[in-house]
Amino acid sequence: MSHLVSYRSWRVVLYGLTAAAVTTLLLSEEKQKSGGMSDFGKMVPEGLINRGVIIPSFDKEGKKSSELRAETLTRIDDDRLLAEKVTIDLYAETPEKTLHVDLKSAVHHMTDQLLRSGERSVITRSDFETSGDSLVFDAATSIGSMKGRVRTLIFDTGTLSAKKEPANPPKK
Repeated sequence: MSHLVSYRSWRVVLYGLTAAAVTTLLLSEEKQKSGGMSDFGKMVPEGLINRGVIIPSFDKEGKKSSELRAETLTRIDDDRLLAEKVTIDLYAETPEKTLHVDLKSAVHHMTDQLLRSGERSVITRSDFETSGDSLVFDAATSIGSMKGRVRTLIFDTGTLSAKKEPANPPKK
């Protein structure tokens, strides 16, 4: 079978997304407890592989604050989403401060709002790159950690501070 989704599958996805969206709107109190990726995950039918997924997030003013892209996204059970070949952009006020996250695969636990990856993960910004063998990110607190062979490269701190240091400082 090709990787294209049949008409019947699309109809099931659209029906599942519509029903879940109505349910999510009706349960606004529960929505405030979870939020973000957890709300989206509740709309994904269990077991169906979704390809080419793009999930934007917006702040209170309607400005895009992040974007998650995954080659595949599958709801494993009531609480977990499995994403493969994931990239996440966390947009900042300026492009230089925007964070880019690359994950081979990750599991999002909707109840706890935890994103976990047990494979080599990379986080980059214009002035640094950090990589590690595993990553855990708590979306509720915006705190994350990396473990196992963690490596950080700092490129040029002048890009953020706007201070330019001479390559060869003058000798006194």
